[in-house]
Amino acid sequence: MRSYKGRIAFVILTVFLLAGVAIVAGRMAVQPSYAADAVDKTAVLTLQNAFVSVAEQLKPSVVYITAESTKTVPIEPDIDEFFKGFPGFPGFPNPPGGQTRKQIAAGSGVIVREDGYILTNDHVVAGADRVTVKLNDGRKFQGKVMRDPRTDLAVIKIDAKGLPAAKLGDSDKVKVGQWAIAIGSPFGLTNTVTVGVISALTREAVVPDPETDGGARYYPDLIQTDASINAGNSGGPLVNINGEVIGINSIIESPSGANAGIGFAVPSNTAKFVLDQLIAHGRVVRGYLGVEPKDISPEAAKTLGIDKGALVNSVDEGTPAAKAKIKPMDVIVEVAGKPVENSLDLRKIVAAIKPGTTVKVVIFRDKKRQTLDVTIGEAPDVGKAVTPGGKTKLGISVDELTDNIAKQLGVPEGTKGVVVKSVEADSAAGRANPPIMAGDVILEINGQPTSSVAQFDKVVSGLKSGDTALVLLQRKNRTTISEMTLD
Repeated sequence: MRSYKGRIAFVILTVFLLAGVAIVAGRMAVQPSYAADAVDKTAVLTLQNAFVSVAEQLKPSVVYITAESTKTVPIEPDIDEFFKGFPGFPGFPNPPGGQTRKQIAAGSGVIVREDGYILTNDHVVAGADRVTVKLNDGRKFQGKVMRDPRTDLAVIKIDAKGLPAAKLGDSDKVKVGQWAIAIGSPFGLTNTVTVGVISALTREAVVPDPETDGGARYYPDLIQTDASINAGNSGGPLVNINGEVIGINSIIESPSGANAGIGFAVPSNTAKFVLDQLIAHGRVVRGYLGVEPKDISPEAAKTLGIDKGALVNSVDEGTPAAKAKIKPMDVIVEVAGKPVENSLDLRKIVAAIKPGTTVKVVIFRDKKRQTLDVTIGEAPDVGKAVTPGGKTKLGISVDELTDNIAKQLGVPEGTKGVVVKSVEADSAAGRANPPIMAGDVILEINGQPTSSVAQFDKVVSGLKSGDTALVLLQRKNRTTISEMTLD
């Protein structure tokens, strides 16, 4: 009896234990999985809705820009054949001329004021004879352009009211790792939205551009992103997850010319400053100190006794800095109450100060802080002429100008100079403004005569990389000045 009852009890206990294990196992296997799925879907949908909201909010503010220009393209004959036409060689051709061609560039822009002000890149509209803005609703307007080549920014004004303006955010608050959304018209595909993150801040870049006086554009302060940016995105907005414009998409780093995950935007705070200046003055008025600053290296910090600030490398004579007795080896740590941690800080702070304003400049000299009163001047109204390093030649070959050659070229009798035989397309001469062409006669460089090849070689040998040369040319019966910056 006891044995029977014991067996019954054992079976009942076993059943209850197995049922309990099954219930617990079921809960552990099923419930947490469902709960996790629910949480993941909610988070993903929330993020997706944020992107959708930004796209819907910004699309009406993003415009498509076309810039039409007329270019004269030089016709360069085979120069050896060219010279065979001189006396002793029959059939000398006419001097080289050029063909007029219509070119159309396209890019993006973003409406930043409801009364028709649009931000874009300068390289989108540079040299354009006619700029057309197409709104998201299909309307088209002719635009008036105000440019600032130094920052590669431009403002287009169209005759319209009540436009959907985007909000400019504070780019100083942008952090690496935050969401970044690019909107524009890559390859003409209007209102394309791409998503990535902020990859880095305060990047520098130099981009060759023959349309600029220096042959290149220098960008001292860029936001880097991996949001897809391609040709046609230039001038469009880079926005944060709140839909605020934090940059103007400008350039990409790519071996193929298409997106490689490295794009750059001009910060919105720079764009704000340029926008306000162009609207108020038609040009950008910047403050000027007159020093060449550099960052403090770890090695220099040990000697100077300070690791933050802008180290003064040189001071230009007659400038506000010179008048205030700022010297090389000084470290500028504060301007107008704003801390200066590096050379970029100094440039940005000084540029934003109205010329004629007297401010307190705190320097670190002989391991002691000093405060100087400095009256800020106005920066020269020119872009920074920067060319990537390497080459030091002008990129042209010349020959002696004889009376017979001068006659064939149509230049005045008695002209003294050297005749240009050939020009390399990707050279200082090829990028000069206006470009130097085969058949031109070089009379002077920077005021020094070049009456012979020997004189020409001597003058050129005195030029160094980065120098700007003013070249006096004779082109048929017309004298002109060409400006070039050496590689």
